[in-house]
Amino acid sequence: MKPQQKQITGNMRVWTVIRRHPETLEVFRRHGCPDMRKGISALSARVMKVRWTARAHKIDADVLVRELNEAVPPGPEPPE
Repeated sequence: MKPQQKQITGNMRVWTVIRRHPETLEVFRRHGCPDMRKGISALSARVMKVRWTARAHKIDADVLVRELNEAVPPGPEPPE
């Protein structure tokens, strides 16, 4: 049986998503978000949830979450 992959949700913190799945950074960037690994953006990414980020950047939260999940290769959730 294949291990269940944990899905990215709108309630997850952006920093957690990027740390666990670095490939999602490109999805955020494609939607006009700054590089959330540097400067003040890195600080806000630690507290901002995905849905808050979508709202702040005028992105449809459902679309963003779907594209983030699509960017993550199938398989088990990486360790924290």
